[in-house]
Amino acid sequence: MTLRQIIEGRSLVVVAGSGGVGKTTVSAALGLAAAHHLDGDVLVLTIDPARRLANALGIDIDGNEAVQVPVPGGTHSNLYAAMLDPGPAWDAMVERAASPEIAERIMANSVYRRIADTFVHGNDYAALGWLDEAIASDRYRLIIVDTPPSQNALDFFDAPNRVSEFFGSSLLGWLTGGDGTFVGGAAAKTFATVADKLLGAEFFADVVEFFQLMNSVVPEMVERTSAVAADLAGDDAAFVAVTSPATDVVARLERLADALAQRELTFDAVVVNGVEPDVFWEPKVLDVATRVAADTKSPLTNNQTVLVAPGAEYVRERCEVAQAQRQVIDSLPADTVATVPRLVHSPTDIDGLRRLGEQLWDEG
Repeated sequence: MTLRQIIEGRSLVVVAGSGGVGKTTVSAALGLAAAHHLDGDVLVLTIDPARRLANALGIDIDGNEAVQVPVPGGTHSNLYAAMLDPGPAWDAMVERAASPEIAERIMANSVYRRIADTFVHGNDYAALGWLDEAIASDRYRLIIVDTPPSQNALDFFDAPNRVSEFFGSSLLGWLTGGDGTFVGGAAAKTFATVADKLLGAEFFADVVEFFQLMNSVVPEMVERTSAVAADLAGDDAAFVAVTSPATDVVARLERLADALAQRELTFDAVVVNGVEPDVFWEPKVLDVATRVAADTKSPLTNNQTVLVAPGAEYVRERCEVAQAQRQVIDSLPADTVATVPRLVHSPTDIDGLRRLGEQLWDEG
């Protein structure tokens, strides 16, 4: 099955892989190819905090608003791109789950901004809320999600449970009384006295108020984001991994595949970026290079052999690397594998990305 066949039948594509393997470049290239071939607009969302997507597409992305990508020569459908900004994404989730009055009080709370900006795994949770909004808009035929590097790529699956557990913890229930009132027992009062001295009475009051307010909106937020996490694990989503042919990078990919398997998911396709060009995969090329380098039964004259022998040694080395890469590629955990040859210069503009996307579209 080709990448085209995989993508045509889905509305969500999750692109995952280690840092530095061209994941964002592949996401952008697939987005361009999809916009050229599919009926309906395409959105590329990047959760990766680096600005590679904006740089690759040559556009300025600010906040979570989708920006249309101007493509020279046009495309069949429109292409949009957006980058996760966790703070505004949290704001949007709160506004969707709370009444205007409660939302205003939450966002005016001094603790809220710190939580929204620095909460552990908060980016993953914000990404789900952001994706929920994009799906609910019903604007896009296809959404491509460019995830963070592999060690964090699947954290958003667990983010709803983490948030629910955090806001529903026994300590916070003890502080807030579980019913929107501050516990007035002796132990709680002692804790409050100490907290007042350490944090300041006003800040501690803001902490309690923050959790009281959030307890009224977290259940709906968790429900919505859990539904999105389920969509990502559903039949309408495809997982595409990007890797280099290096053995250590492939090992990380295999660990990611194991993590997917624990969720009863698999990679639908793997894109191997940076393989040796096709010429080095030919057995005849290796044979000729070996004979020329060794000056054994060379098809060339002695003078010619002397001239090309250094180059033949280089060709022989690259052919051997290509053979090793073939073994690695054959072991990859996916039925569909596409390869991108090692280039002197990676695509750095729309035209280069479009060529890469067209190359990938029918591979597999």
